[in-house]
Amino acid sequence: MLPACWDLKCMKRSKYTPEQIEFLRTGYQSMNARDLAEAFSAEFGLERTESQVKSILQNHRIRCGRAQKDGFINRVRIFTPEQVQFLRDNYGGRSVVEMTVFFNLVFNTCFTRQQIKTAVHNRKITSGRTGCFPKGNKPWNTGTKGQGLTGANKTSFEKGHKPKNHRPVGSERICSKDGYVLIKIKERDPHFDRPTRWKHKQVYVWEREHGPVPDGFVVAFRDGDKTNIDPDNLMLVSRAELLRLNKHGYKDMPEELKPSVLALSKLEVTTFEKEKNQTPEKPACCVPGGTGANGPTGT
Repeated sequence: MLPACWDLKCMKRSKYTPEQIEFLRTGYQSMNARDLAEAFSAEFGLERTESQVKSILQNHRIRCGRAQKDGFINRVRIFTPEQVQFLRDNYGGRSVVEMTVFFNLVFNTCFTRQQIKTAVHNRKITSGRTGCFPKGNKPWNTGTKGQGLTGANKTSFEKGHKPKNHRPVGSERICSKDGYVLIKIKERDPHFDRPTRWKHKQVYVWEREHGPVPDGFVVAFRDGDKTNIDPDNLMLVSRAELLRLNKHGYKDMPEELKPSVLALSKLEVTTFEKEKNQTPEKPACCVPGGTGANGPTGT
């Protein structure tokens, strides 16, 4: 008598005998598809591949009844039950590296660290190690500091050592980015919190003579030469005026035209500010009661 899951449609298209189907149904309960294909081919002499056996199982709705993880472990089972039990008994308190060395010594094998790690992970074998320091643990270097730990050596700096590129206060250099002259002064660096800093020399000279530069203003050069830090050559201009000067090419102008270009730039900025702040008057046609094209004409 045929199993209840069989129907006429399956029987009509099946190329296998009931005996062969029953062999697959029984064998699939304890074997995976690869082993079942080998057993089926040996039993009936048909040389069926794993893919073909899977198709037969699917067409006849044959299930193995195992969980996916169990099928995976059976498919890649390279460890004997004795070796698995050894992992369970000895993995506690050891790292994967230590367990790999110990395992290979006992069984005279050459498993890699990754293989041992995968084996314990798939079988949910844990070492019990959390990777955290226990409460009250003290580091091995407690109480040591600096050379008290390593000791002085030939590369250590001696007390009072100054690097070769040390520059004293008052030193000057040309900035490689913008070509301005920089001077080292004894003033707290707001960016790096150091007792000294590099500052544009034209700003330093101007502030020494006139006080801090107001917000929105810069110290410029009358002759356009960034390296001429003479106090008579320095002038205070707003950023809007500096924008106009650069627009007119003030730096490259002939000396006799620079005063005129400077005055023109200041005039342009003043005119722009007045026009911006001036409220435009409404035309008469828009004022109630006014006269114009759209207003009352009067009589």
